[in-house]
Amino acid sequence: MCWLVLLCVVAVAADNYTGVGDADPEPVFDYHSMPALSELDDFDLCLKNPEAVYCIVDFELLEDDTPLYRFIKNFSSTSYKNYKHSKLHRGVCGSQHCGLNLSHVNDTESTASRLRDCFNATIHEGYGLQVDSLSVRYCKTQKDDIPPDTLDYVVGALVLLLLLVNLGCSAHYFFWPPENGKGNQYMFAFCIQKNWKALKYGGSADGGIFKCFQAMRFYTMVMILGLHSMIFIGYGYTANPDFIEKSYVDFFKSLLYNARVIVQIFFVMGGFLMAYKMLVYAETHQFTLKTVPLALVNRWLRLIPAVLVVMGLAMTWVPHMGSGPMWDAVVKRERDMCRSNWWQLVILMPNLFPFEHLCLPQAWYLGTDTQLFLVTMVVMLVIWRWPRSGVPVLFSVMAISLLIPFLQSYFMKLMPIRTSLFPESIRDIFGYNDTFYHSYVSAQGNWAGYHLGVLTAWFYHKAQNEKWNLRDSLLLKLLFIISIPVAFGTVLMGWDLHQREASPLEAAVFNALNQNFFALAICVFVIGCFYKCNRILVGSVEWGPLQPLGRLSYCVMLLHATILRTYGGQMRRSFYATDYTAIMLFSGIVCTTFLASLPLHLFVEAPACQLQKILLGPKRPRKEDDTSNQVKPGISTVSVSTVSTHI
Repeated sequence: MCWLVLLCVVAVAADNYTGVGDADPEPVFDYHSMPALSELDDFDLCLKNPEAVYCIVDFELLEDDTPLYRFIKNFSSTSYKNYKHSKLHRGVCGSQHCGLNLSHVNDTESTASRLRDCFNATIHEGYGLQVDSLSVRYCKTQKDDIPPDTLDYVVGALVLLLLLVNLGCSAHYFFWPPENGKGNQYMFAFCIQKNWKALKYGGSADGGIFKCFQAMRFYTMVMILGLHSMIFIGYGYTANPDFIEKSYVDFFKSLLYNARVIVQIFFVMGGFLMAYKMLVYAETHQFTLKTVPLALVNRWLRLIPAVLVVMGLAMTWVPHMGSGPMWDAVVKRERDMCRSNWWQLVILMPNLFPFEHLCLPQAWYLGTDTQLFLVTMVVMLVIWRWPRSGVPVLFSVMAISLLIPFLQSYFMKLMPIRTSLFPESIRDIFGYNDTFYHSYVSAQGNWAGYHLGVLTAWFYHKAQNEKWNLRDSLLLKLLFIISIPVAFGTVLMGWDLHQREASPLEAAVFNALNQNFFALAICVFVIGCFYKCNRILVGSVEWGPLQPLGRLSYCVMLLHATILRTYGGQMRRSFYATDYTAIMLFSGIVCTTFLASLPLHLFVEAPACQLQKILLGPKRPRKEDDTSNQVKPGISTVSVSTVSTHI
């Protein structure tokens, strides 16, 4: 009987096992089961045919209940570290794969319909999915070059004239050198030999206590180029987008996404020099409301020449320098933005406008810094008029500058700034990203760091006047040493925010304190450098070869994004990213940008600075009164020195 029961149990189990085997098993998907996020057909091979049409398109997958789409939707839901894989990007040879002809180039509706049907067939055949909507960015043909127009020739003539003036003045100086340094000062302003010497060795204002700023500018600019190189990989048609997605959980790569706090070094230096020079100026001069517009005009004259040259080339001749599938998306787009919105840069207020429509969007810093410069001028005027209000005013402003980003972040429900650099936002050039716009590029988001520089200047000026012997202070030496690990620790803050969603309160606290802890550490480091508290650390920022590289930083800031765009626009196939290729990209961009910034500095920035000193600067002091450590009063000295120590 027992044997009979056992046989029945085995028979039932076998029947159940057979039934399960007859059902379709749940498919198992991985990253490569999804359609490729982006692909580029061979651009040159396609356009060998005179009738060929090459199109850049974006399309959305139709939402359905298939297992693969559920996998895609679930994977894309972690938006702070993953791309939206239901939104695909293609560069397609439409004439070869989708039956397009030259008549479709200007008929956007017909082109989109034909391409939608084409991709719908291939996506359904390969993945069982369908296309919901498709948009055509643009289509290119073999004869799609833009001929030079009047503006191109005008800008080209002006740039050529500027070049000839520099070469002519330099040749005159070489063949007929002036005796005893006497000669036409206007001609000397365009003399390459003198500007090269000034770049290498600097002037009196660049020596002494301010020497450390040049190396800090260089280090900061290099780290920013590292961040922008990662953004370039994230924006472009990368063959393995998981390189970017995995970088958010990679300890070392994720540091780059919080490297934006490095920009606070520029704000600290700007706030410090602006306030320090005004404190020195106010000791011997009347500080009135007239000083404010004069300083702003002086600042504008110092900054705008290099901006005009880079912007002029970006909107005219740079678009004629190459071609590629993404050329219109990154290079011609900048041309169109500059031709439409050039005035936003001319008034030095680009950060007040939508970031995705900016001409030279990397110049947002100029707008933010100019606004903080103006606000701080007013604060310094109040302190000068009512000296006893100095301490309460300065610390009240500090409290307000911390409170505003906290309240703004909390009530607007902004995400932590660190996670605002998420993949899809990079794809959209940070358009419609409220966190990036209100917390990263805005004046209120960077006010606290700038004002910490102002407080540092006030403290250092007071220490000088009261002759505090801080060089031998053990406390300052200790704070100086730990300022570096503290600054590094602020870059690590929020490392886990790419793995989870922060609450509004946590995001508000992070946005109010993270970058300002970094700025505070930099303030301590600057004071330590002034008092030579540690020979090794001070030597790292006063090393001679870094001084000229630091003086090139303003030109590097203006040029580097255009260089990245021209590189990306000419890429014919998708970029395959690895650690090695990322390092090579970063190294190449750093070297190329600094080399390209050299002629911009020698031919444009340095002459503009010299002309400004001639026209608006104070009279040159006698030789015996000119010392390397002395800071000369004068409103032109204030604004020129402040600006020249920025990016």
